[in-house]
Amino acid sequence: MSQNQNNNNNSPLVGYCETPRIESRFSLTLSELEDLKRYATQGKDGKQGRVYLTAVSGMSKAGKAYNMIKVYDPSSGNTTAPANNSNAAQADGLPF
Repeated sequence: MSQNQNNNNNSPLVGYCETPRIESRFSLTLSELEDLKRYATQGKDGKQGRVYLTAVSGMSKAGKAYNMIKVYDPSSGNTTAPANNSNAAQADGLPF
């Protein structure tokens, strides 16, 4: 992205995504944001670790739309929170 494009955009762009552009808005409290640090992967070669998230939306059995963000560990081969932190999940299955 050029500096000019960045200056025209009030929303900073961070991270990396391998899918076509899909825009979903979500919010986290400061404590939820702080809590996500425990799901960070180990950094390699001087790079910082990352927290991997998946945006999920759908329709409940009751017919209500839902949107959520799920934490996943790319090295585990599944899309659930890392095993060493699975005891932190609440009854609703969300890690925060």
